[in-house]
Amino acid sequence: MTTPPTQRRAADITDEMLEHARSLIGVWLRRDVHWPSYAEDIAPIDIRRWAMYSIGDDNPLWSDEEYGRRSYWGSVIAPPTFLYTVDSTIVAPGLRGIQWIYGGTRWRNFLPVRVGDRITARARLTDVVERSGSRARRLVVQTGEVLYHNQRGELVSRAEADVLRIPRKASGKGMVGFEQRQADGRWKWTPEQIEEIRKAYLAEERRGAEPRYWDDVTVGQVLPTVVKGPLTLVDIMAFYVGRRNTYPPLKLAFQERERHPANVYVSPSTGIPVHPAAGHFDDEIAHEIGMPGAYDQGWMRANWIGHLVTNWCGDSGWVAELDVRLHQPNLVGDTTWCAGEVKAKSEVDGEGYVEIECWGETQRGERNVTGRALVRLPSRTLRGPR
Repeated sequence: MTTPPTQRRAADITDEMLEHARSLIGVWLRRDVHWPSYAEDIAPIDIRRWAMYSIGDDNPLWSDEEYGRRSYWGSVIAPPTFLYTVDSTIVAPGLRGIQWIYGGTRWRNFLPVRVGDRITARARLTDVVERSGSRARRLVVQTGEVLYHNQRGELVSRAEADVLRIPRKASGKGMVGFEQRQADGRWKWTPEQIEEIRKAYLAEERRGAEPRYWDDVTVGQVLPTVVKGPLTLVDIMAFYVGRRNTYPPLKLAFQERERHPANVYVSPSTGIPVHPAAGHFDDEIAHEIGMPGAYDQGWMRANWIGHLVTNWCGDSGWVAELDVRLHQPNLVGDTTWCAGEVKAKSEVDGEGYVEIECWGETQRGERNVTGRALVRLPSRTLRGPR
């Protein structure tokens, strides 16, 4: 007799799983999960939807065609994290039934993405490392490389991402340490605190069309803060809507479960099978994964750090590198204040670059994301190829 799905013990990491995963290092993987993004030219709505719904960024450089024509770039361009919508950067083959959690991405951007571009992506696993920590007795970090090329065969961006693989709670070896936060429930905001957040949104600074010159930047300069929150289920659903690819619904979801049965989670209270990503908006499933409650998609915070940096550098700045790492879960009800500081200036081939340390801090005083950005700025004195 087949064991009902709700009674099955969740998978644990085994040596055989690790051996299989490591055998895939260096193999270019099939990415049909992201079809048909590969086969379609990027439309204005793709960039605008991502910037506004996924990031909450109303910079007209991403959305206003007339504004884009007058800009340094001569057209609308995409935000520096837009390529998450072409390929998620999640490169985590093998380890069936083991929960995946986004850990961060290191972006290297070479060319802007414009309306009409057709971007294709190739992905391969580059490393598999077993670790243990305070939150998990045993976990695996899978690192993957994604290369994005445009229709002319030019390398647009390279992303290197980390994915944490942690057994689910029903395995008996899932994440630990969040029990008190689960008991405390969601954060309760006062009207005065909400008013403070409202004012911060209204006062958000964006450099825009006015160039920020490399010559004027000083080490220690502080970036204007960007607030994100309090996080709601609407924000999370809007993030899904803003993507060019997302999880399949209804009939397509059942077909997906036929192909990947080990990734299915069945709700004990309803008996309904769902994708484990439902923990982003369902407390019960979040608890089974080991989270304190419904939580954001980690890419959201990567986008927020990108928003912080592009607000500061202005339209003529170029985010050449963006490294983002996640540390704490960002729960429904949390607010993140994104901040940054200039750490260094450099000249490379006659062009001016600025290195920025970035972070996001919640109302609990926790840093839930840290990052580093390398930004190219226009200069009054340097005479490079720009």
